[in-house]
Amino acid sequence: MIAMKNIRQNAAFQQMDPKKQQMIELLMTSLSGKQLNEALPIITNWKNKIDQEGLSFTQAENMLLTEIFTAQMSPAQKSQYELIKQFMKNKQ
Repeated sequence: MIAMKNIRQNAAFQQMDPKKQQMIELLMTSLSGKQLNEALPIITNWKNKIDQEGLSFTQAENMLLTEIFTAQMSPAQKSQYELIKQFMKNKQ
């Protein structure tokens, strides 16, 4: 997974509201060492918390979130994720 130190050096992260930074750090900590099937409920709960806080993310910030999420995936899991992502994009 992307190291917390590295994420703090990311330009998109540095320009974020401190509350968003906290939420991303919480996500990173929560996902550390988790398999895809364990990560999905964590991400769902995190997304609900984001919605409750009234936070939204820019395209650059969303790209960073995707990088965080996919960093620890195996190649097969990344393929599954990309398939799901494409499916969801087509549903919109």
